[in-house]
Amino acid sequence: MWTFHYFLLLYILTATSVFARIRKIELNLSIGNLNPDCFTQGYDVLMVNGQHPGPAIRVTKDDEVHITVRNHVIDESHASSVHYHGILQIGTPEADGMPNVTQSPIPPGGVFHSNFRVTGQTGTFFYHAHSALQDQSVHGPFIIYESDNDWPATQDNKKNNKNGIAVDNKKIHAGAYEYDDERVIFISEWRHQDEQAELDYIMGSHFTGVKDPHSHLINGRTIYDRASLAQRQSDHKCEGYSVIDVEPGKVYRLRVIGASTFSVLGFSIARHTFTIIEVDGELIQPYKTDFLQVGPGQRFSILLKADQDPNESYYINTQAYFTLKNKSNALAIVRYSTKHSKKSGSFQSHAWKASIPDMPPLPSPNAPQKQGWLFPQFQPMTPVNHDFKSSPDRTVVLMPQEEIMPDGTKRWLINKRPMAHWSPPLLEQLKTMHHNQRTKLNETAIHLNKKGHHDGYDEGHQTFPLKIGEVVDFVIHATVLQDTHICASHPWHTHGMVHYPIANGPGQYHHAQDKNLRTYPTPITRDTSIVYGVQPKEGTAAQAGTPCGWLKIRLLVANPGVWGFHCHITAHMLQGMMTVLEVSPEQIPNL
Repeated sequence: MWTFHYFLLLYILTATSVFARIRKIELNLSIGNLNPDCFTQGYDVLMVNGQHPGPAIRVTKDDEVHITVRNHVIDESHASSVHYHGILQIGTPEADGMPNVTQSPIPPGGVFHSNFRVTGQTGTFFYHAHSALQDQSVHGPFIIYESDNDWPATQDNKKNNKNGIAVDNKKIHAGAYEYDDERVIFISEWRHQDEQAELDYIMGSHFTGVKDPHSHLINGRTIYDRASLAQRQSDHKCEGYSVIDVEPGKVYRLRVIGASTFSVLGFSIARHTFTIIEVDGELIQPYKTDFLQVGPGQRFSILLKADQDPNESYYINTQAYFTLKNKSNALAIVRYSTKHSKKSGSFQSHAWKASIPDMPPLPSPNAPQKQGWLFPQFQPMTPVNHDFKSSPDRTVVLMPQEEIMPDGTKRWLINKRPMAHWSPPLLEQLKTMHHNQRTKLNETAIHLNKKGHHDGYDEGHQTFPLKIGEVVDFVIHATVLQDTHICASHPWHTHGMVHYPIANGPGQYHHAQDKNLRTYPTPITRDTSIVYGVQPKEGTAAQAGTPCGWLKIRLLVANPGVWGFHCHITAHMLQGMMTVLEVSPEQIPNL
């Protein structure tokens, strides 16, 4: 069935080529001084087109996208790459933006062309740098609309009239949902430290754990110290908090993007409830709530009805979870207005305070947390044609553990193996093998894994080989950290493919006992899922490396390529919590 699915994707890819519009986009990377939280000083960081966050990329389903990334930095330490998070890159793995896997980093003064089609995809995505710690400032929204008629009538999109985009005031549709307009809520982090110094700490021998950010940002802004609010108001360089302008009585789609690199943030809006309609680019059945939990790499769409006092403004509040301090200073303001609503672009409005001082409550980080948050309760809008209670073809178990290296640095090993480093990039190596007629998937590793005698890893290519048409379950563990001895949670992201969380649990996964367990009754499509750690009970030995929680995800393998699979906490990824899934390389187009 899944081989048929793959050929169907190729058919769609070919059939839409006649009708696809080409969108040409330029992302220019350069150094700028940034002080987004009104601190006493700014820091030099890499930015996109001189903006932070970077400009929104907006396209329509099945469009062909041509992105030129220019690295204008002179400093040799700023080689870069850009990944389009959640875009499946069907037939174009070379455009995935994974350094040393699908491409070489873009050197200073260099240019890289990413040409790909957004085949069959709609929803909320984002782009970000995938080199060093550059994703803290090189990032921006990537939105895909169902049709040209579903582009919202905001100022940002009026610029696209020259490309034939229809802009008017009629209702916007996404599947069965209808709304009046949309706004972006872009969540990120900021640290009062030079990027190179932070990188040296993470990769050096003095690392004792990922440090909490000094600030969390909403649409690129916050105030570091609220006690200094009055003083900062006289500072013309400080713009205060981001504002989300709405018109009374209208329904808005808020596209919430988790571009943070460490923290999971809770999110709520004073005196408002909302309805979750999208997770990671896929529509789900409506779920009403007043609280959102957004991890690194995750995206949501919520429908918000502007049904409160139209003469007031209201706080968006946040709360950090699963960090040492569990604090967030990210605030924003929902402002009712008819005057500002249609003039605002993605990140332009700002204000100092809301007229209603109430801070919406959020669950305490010290309160017992339900493993999996609300995710097991979500239901897909269009269920995939697959029985998730069925057995997979095979199961791969991953055990990431933080280890102290002989030089005193700390690295994450997966199943006792360090992260691979490919030079030249893996995709280029596969092309050379193909030209020499030596491209071959490691069937032995697959067979031994199927028999339960091996974890399925290919020591030669340093990948996990997968075959088109396979149904493969991956079990990912959380383990106790070295210095803090806490059980950390980890957001794992699949490049080039979606996955379906089907089960989770505390402690260690035992296949004979847990293979048929299902804790997600109606699995939904994801590309970034959190492996929730469960802190061992008091009095229980919590030695570093002890398994303390697991998540099982199902892959319906259908997209040839070499795809990164990693923790989306950037420090952990750089330290080794990353591997690559090698999918039927002999079927990669243009290899």
